[in-house]
Amino acid sequence: MNKPTIIITGANGFLGKYLVDYFRIKKWKIKAFVHSFPKEKYEDVTYVQYNLEECKESTYFDGVDFLIHAAYLRYEKNTNADEINLEGTRKIVSICTQKKIKVAFLSSFSAHDKAISHYGITKLRCEELFDLEKDIVLKIGFIIGEKGILSEMIGRMKTSSIFPLVGGGVQPLQTIYIEDLGKIIEKTLIKKELTGVFKVAHQEVVTMKVFYKELAQRLGRKLIFIPIPTFMLYLACKFFEGINVKIPISSESVLGLKKLTTFETKEDQKKIEVKLKSFQESLDLILK
Repeated sequence: MNKPTIIITGANGFLGKYLVDYFRIKKWKIKAFVHSFPKEKYEDVTYVQYNLEECKESTYFDGVDFLIHAAYLRYEKNTNADEINLEGTRKIVSICTQKKIKVAFLSSFSAHDKAISHYGITKLRCEELFDLEKDIVLKIGFIIGEKGILSEMIGRMKTSSIFPLVGGGVQPLQTIYIEDLGKIIEKTLIKKELTGVFKVAHQEVVTMKVFYKELAQRLGRKLIFIPIPTFMLYLACKFFEGINVKIPISSESVLGLKKLTTFETKEDQKKIEVKLKSFQESLDLILK
């Protein structure tokens, strides 16, 4: 039986790179759409230089069965990012509709009607471009993987005994282990009956403070947690951004933290039939 051919946009990003590895193990044929070519390439992966402003000609989509749309341009890098993301996604949808390619759009729990960050608002607007009778929108919780935001958290905890709690760390968090997410993406793509919006994260809700303390305990770190008012951190971020000084957090991230929300995920988990690991189990696997 021939293995499917899949396009992964944003294949240089944290999640995109993981998905390239995931589907390579499954022996799928992969076209990795990347903003810039990686220094080390897989011989069995076709790399295509791509950005959201200049969508590739439709011939690049010939013979493709599925597409995972993970590419996203952040507002911090380009103040026109919102429209670039929307137009780039619109082009992807148009070509995939013509070619009858099933698409999985990777969205976020940050995308909801009360979002105030560019990221959350734009992701939600992009969701609306998809035909939910044939495509998939995955609203994804906080991903626990070896890289990404968790890696940054671990780095900070290992190098400092003081750890900030934005807004006191009361924000709600729902997590998903990266391998569970890979299984969900694969299953929702190959099963024709699975279309529409799926909220994917473990149903358990914990606060950011509880999550940080669990992580610090597993790292053997005794940290002093310092609450920082959200508005003060936001103003500080805007100040440093205004003078082009890079700091570990952006004003966009602060806005995202301010409006973190939760979703009911149990029913979607039943439909997809992938049992998700708790955040404690996920951390144990990453830090083993």
